Amino acid sequence: MAGTRLRVLRADEIEALLDLLDGWPFPDDQRGGEFFRRYVELDPAFEARNVWVAERAGELVSCVQIFPRRVRIGGEVLTMGGIGSVFTRPDARRRGVAGALLERAIEAMGERGMLLSYLLAERLRWYGQYGYRPWSRGWRTLHWPDGARAEAANARQYDAERDRGEVERLWRVYAEGAGGAPLDGIVDRGSPEDWRGSYQLAGTPEEDIWMADGGVDATAYLRVADFNGLLRVLEWGREGDGAPALCELLAAAMSGRTVESIRLPLIRDEALERLLAVAGARIDTRPAWDEVPPDARPPATWMVRSLDDEALAVRLEMVSEGDVLARCLPPERFAFWEADRF
Repeated sequence: MAGTRLRVLRADEIEALLDLLDGWPFPDDQRGGEFFRRYVELDPAFEARNVWVAERAGELVSCVQIFPRRVRIGGEVLTMGGIGSVFTRPDARRRGVAGALLERAIEAMGERGMLLSYLLAERLRWYGQYGYRPWSRGWRTLHWPDGARAEAANARQYDAERDRGEVERLWRVYAEGAGGAPLDGIVDRGSPEDWRGSYQLAGTPEEDIWMADGGVDATAYLRVADFNGLLRVLEWGREGDGAPALCELLAAAMSGRTVESIRLPLIRDEALERLLAVAGARIDTRPAWDEVPPDARPPATWMVRSLDDEALAVRLEMVSEGDVLARCLPPERFAFWEADRF
């Protein structure tokens, strides 16, 4: 690391940061700089002080970004720092630069009172050196041949003027435990800015939102996106009795496509899964990323670390002993919508 300076990004270096990130390889001729630009220009939580960079000979050679968020756990809304945009120029790699930047980011999150940190990773062992632990139970794929798909008579495409309030209402109903326990670990969307960021940053700007009419109010919604030919559910929400409507929305999202499967979120919905089984669908649940052969792995898996066990225990009114993180957020109960990724 000789000759390399670690520091916070300056406000006048945004374009230099995007030039660095333009070296990130993307499929389909997509440019890394343009992909990451939306996280700079559209994320309401973006600040230059959230980006740690390494400078060498007057040029940026590595970066790590903090994404401030709030997450819902045990009925509380806790501060969390997401980690993303971790990139080092090829000629500056294997010198400990990225690790040193990540350590600075972890220190900064602790100083700001953040209690948890999430990241989406392929390099599990590398991030494990810095206290992050795989927290994903794996992933699930719905196999639903076209001939077995149910009618979707009540499904329609989202209309922003008509449906934005309905999506937000259904999100709250489901997140707070419609028909079961509240979801633990999801990003809280407590303001219009949070919702605007969700629609603009949902893993991909190209998404479809489906609504299920239920008379006066909608009974379910579904957000899906096509990632390089693979259809993935970004999130869903429903009323307590809205599992049949949600089943219809999945049918509608897959109709007219050549795909026979769709990747589902890890958030379980037993009522929905029973209905899908009756309709002839099959859900294939795979184990976590590091437990399967390389040719069967998903792109990445979520990792989590506690930044302050004692403060976390105090907020959740727990005794600060043993594995606090596993007690307050058991992996089997961890819920995270892909629409909230960073």
